[in-house]
Amino acid sequence: MIDLRIFVNSALENQPFGGWHEVQGGGLTHHPVAAASFGNRLYVFATGTDERIYVNSALENQPFGGWQQVQGGGITRSPLAAASFGDRLYVFAKGTDKRIYVNSARDGQPFGGWQEVQGGGMSGISLFRLAAASFGDRLYVFATETDQRIFVNSARENQPFGGWQEVQGGGRTQLGVAAAAFGNRLYVFGKGNDNRIYVNSARENQPFGGWQEVQGGGLTERAVAAAAFGNRLYVFGTGINDNRIYVNSALENQPFGGWQEVQGGGLTQDQLAAAAFGSRLYVFGKGVRVSAHV
Repeated sequence: MIDLRIFVNSALENQPFGGWHEVQGGGLTHHPVAAASFGNRLYVFATGTDERIYVNSALENQPFGGWQQVQGGGITRSPLAAASFGDRLYVFAKGTDKRIYVNSARDGQPFGGWQEVQGGGMSGISLFRLAAASFGDRLYVFATETDQRIFVNSARENQPFGGWQEVQGGGRTQLGVAAAAFGNRLYVFGKGNDNRIYVNSARENQPFGGWQEVQGGGLTERAVAAAAFGNRLYVFGTGINDNRIYVNSALENQPFGGWQEVQGGGLTQDQLAAAAFGSRLYVFGKGVRVSAHV
């Protein structure tokens, strides 16, 4: 039987992960979740089994409070993306009409409603997840075309999105990507068609430089997750043959150090989500079960 519950694991800086446990509130989903920190809360978004969009949140070192539908009545059959930017928390979703929509909320306020992300140029948005990140004075959203090309759109605070452009470097992926701002660069990660994990990055207001393999030789059949925390950039992925959950990290302007299993013995057949909040780095997964050797 497929486990549709949502699980979380976390670690203090330079410390091991503590173990997997279910996110409080009893939420169920068929899709990977999205996570972001905003104000004094950590937020996790999920597509419900009824295709409605839900959010759950927690204060630092406190349990999650419960799932509530994101205001605006959105429906999706796809994973979500989330990011905080300026004085708002943003959530992105692909509509049943295959258009990309965004909803946002100020701290402690309800979400205002769904609007299409401005900008033409996307002829066939992939079913796979979107990615979002704030960097400098812009909010970025990434999407994969059905021809496997990777596109990006961005907006300044309280301004419309400017339009979709292909991420420089010619990368192709059958899945969604992950994005994170770290230091003076915006990073985007993707699984290549050879199952290797690649990264591309850009300085503020500069083009992306090109795709290169994340050091460590990791292989995956699923999209990865990424987050910046402390003085490191982290990328999470699931193994091909063992379904174990792995992490790799890098200091600023340094190579990635290698893949290590996330402590807690979790196994999942779905892609992950990651976010930094307060003194901890969090990783979320759907249907995580603990391997017998733990």
